[in-house]
Amino acid sequence: MYQFIAILILAAILYTVQRVVYMKLWAKNLEVDIRFEGKEIFEGERGRLVETITNGKRLPLPMIKCKFLTSRNLMFDNATVNQNTDNYYRNDVFTLGGRERLTRTIAFKAAKRGLYNINNAELVGTDMFFTLETVLMKKVYDEIYVLPRPFNTNEFRNSLQWINGEIKSKAHLIEDPFEFRGIREYQPYDSMKSINWKATAKTGELRVNMRDFTSQKVVRIFLNLEDEGIIKRTEAQEAAIKVAAGLVRMFTQEDMEFALYSNGVDCLSHQPIKIKRSRGRVHEQEIYRALARINLKEETQDMAKLFSDTIEAGDGTMCDYHISVNSYNKYQNMLENYDSLHLSFLWLYVTSGAETIGISSKLQTRTIPIRSWSFDTNTEIDLDKKEA
Repeated sequence: MYQFIAILILAAILYTVQRVVYMKLWAKNLEVDIRFEGKEIFEGERGRLVETITNGKRLPLPMIKCKFLTSRNLMFDNATVNQNTDNYYRNDVFTLGGRERLTRTIAFKAAKRGLYNINNAELVGTDMFFTLETVLMKKVYDEIYVLPRPFNTNEFRNSLQWINGEIKSKAHLIEDPFEFRGIREYQPYDSMKSINWKATAKTGELRVNMRDFTSQKVVRIFLNLEDEGIIKRTEAQEAAIKVAAGLVRMFTQEDMEFALYSNGVDCLSHQPIKIKRSRGRVHEQEIYRALARINLKEETQDMAKLFSDTIEAGDGTMCDYHISVNSYNKYQNMLENYDSLHLSFLWLYVTSGAETIGISSKLQTRTIPIRSWSFDTNTEIDLDKKEA
């Protein structure tokens, strides 16, 4: 009997001691790191999240729960998502020995474009008997861009042929300062910079350099996400963003100079998107990221006002692509004014209705309807094949 009581007392002492020890030391030298593999992926692609838990002390940790919030648009494998919230609450369990580090890689599919982050993690520890739970908040931060998947169809290729034709037909309007074509007599309208002083000294009369002409490909993309309907057509708006991404990819491949303006609101700056013209892969990625940051829940600016604030005089080599999910009269009137501004344009109308319904007769030949329901949102890109 005394031996049994002694065992109970010893067990109680051991339990109390380990409880006190774990309460005091469980969080010592305990670190967590949560990061995305890569900084950006496209919609439909698979990505990976890497969790690393480090126990830098000799005391083993029988169970550590690592909890954090992220978006439900990052669809983790074998995860149950609450459809009533935009967030996904992740809860992973680890067991660590003394001075041990564990790394776990979790795969997910990027279901929707956006800028997603992980901000802070909650660590929950327990004692050897799982009767104690203590919480430690750790500062962690990482983000990933899910870029809109570029849309590409025959309509896009046809529109590129159109824009090349528009530019080439007006190529004579721009003189190329780097293409030498010959020497001629000076005229009153010539610039002093164009004078060829060697030829002038040789002939005794003013002579100027003749320059050749070029077709400078300059394109502006105007993305109108304004929606006047009572029920917001988010699907059509997302489709329009993909169309813009498709144009960006196409113009980059053709080494064209282009700009992007949109009344969609940037989730970071809370201002409409305005990216001045440039070219190349860096410019392409800058625009992809800007499109990813558009927050459709914020009220859009009037597109006609944005256009009037941005418009430049046409010089014959500038062409505009307008993308819109709406065909309201004020917007169509804005497009009809292009002739007076000497601008060339094409309207990509993202619609779920009939091709020409509500479209002005003046705009029929300048409009390409794109069906919003024709977008395949289920295509999944194999990350392993992509990396290989």
